[in-house]
Amino acid sequence: MTQTLVTRHDYAVTQMQFTITEAAKLYGKQRKTLYRHIESGRISAGIRGDGKRVIDLAELIRCYGEPSQALPASDTESTRTDSASDTLINQALLEEIRRQTAVIERMSERIERLEQTLLTLPAPPAQKVEHDTPPAASESKQRHQFSDLIDAIRKSEG
Repeated sequence: MTQTLVTRHDYAVTQMQFTITEAAKLYGKQRKTLYRHIESGRISAGIRGDGKRVIDLAELIRCYGEPSQALPASDTESTRTDSASDTLINQALLEEIRRQTAVIERMSERIERLEQTLLTLPAPPAQKVEHDTPPAASESKQRHQFSDLIDAIRKSEG
């Protein structure tokens, strides 16, 4: 069964279409009977995009009345709509996953290149730290240098 949504003005009309086999099962008729009725013009049928003949539910009801069997649950409008929207959502999610995977692959390649570049760089020079002289001694050395300066100034004045 095929279901299409046709929009007319401000409202939507849902058309349910059945293949010859589906219609025959639904009405308990032989396919040969349905083909004969189509050929004689008693009932009209269309051709679906895949080349199969289909009959609208409204046309079946006009010709044969309400079906004695209930429509299959999977063919109800809400189930069809949910199934179609689920399919669209799943396709959108798959596309997003593909995009994210491509981004991750590009980032991984970039990280790998950066790591290789980093390995080729020379090691940074070691900072020179004076461990020979304790801090107190270096402070006295600085005071000593200042003392020498003060002494030099006093000599020049006097």
